[in-house]
Amino acid sequence: MPFTSPRAEDRVTPLRTCFGALGSHLTDVTDRAVHSPAELADPSESNPAKYAVQRLRGSVWEHVPLATAAYRGTLVLGGSLSRTGISANAITYLSLGVAALAGLAAASGSLVVAALLVIASGALDLFDGVVARATGTTSRWGALLDSTVDRLSDGLPLLGLVVFYARSGWLVAVPGLAILGAFTVSYVRARAEALGVVLPPLFMRRAERVVLLTLSLFAGVIPCEEGRLEGPLTLLGVAVLGASSFIGVISALRSARHALSTPAPASRAHSD
Repeated sequence: MPFTSPRAEDRVTPLRTCFGALGSHLTDVTDRAVHSPAELADPSESNPAKYAVQRLRGSVWEHVPLATAAYRGTLVLGGSLSRTGISANAITYLSLGVAALAGLAAASGSLVVAALLVIASGALDLFDGVVARATGTTSRWGALLDSTVDRLSDGLPLLGLVVFYARSGWLVAVPGLAILGAFTVSYVRARAEALGVVLPPLFMRRAERVVLLTLSLFAGVIPCEEGRLEGPLTLLGVAVLGASSFIGVISALRSARHALSTPAPASRAHSD
């Protein structure tokens, strides 16, 4: 049988296979280097102290050590919570339920209970974002859901106070105006962002409103001179909350106006 030399392509095929396997291995190593755990780690979990400082920078809490420590603790607890398997959206819905309970407590006159529930709802609102980042489940839908629930959580405890002060005549307008102010602050920021403007942290964001509302509810247990009005200090605190919210609205509008000094012609036509 005559000897037949192997074709060139037959000689190249084994080499091709060998180098192909080597190339695949090198590609795999490169991918692992690019997507190493250190680079993919959530910054709020890998370095909570640094992340807390960055998040509070520019806000009214930037130079408050207690606020930085509290936020850092929230990041650590949220990171631990993410390992339990609970979803960020579940925490968001839970915060809404707790806020509804706070509204019921306020309506019934249980102001201390309402204050504690407001704190719990605010903490859950922080946890959902931490869990979403830690589990890699951040999404635009989650951001929309969180913002919507935040507005409801702002209003429900104050709505409970509207019921509580319903027999106090025109004073019932105080918590009503606080609701309006809280919603308007958030609307101005959201509308400005929709127009392509990123506003600075400014004043009276959700954290400030939660703190003021909590302090106002706790103030309801401070004994005052007897009168027909129940919880006068709570009402005073809510009045401060409402006034501060409208100051925040003016501040946000001024910042937005400066940024939109030359708005597009179609912006005003579609502002409604």
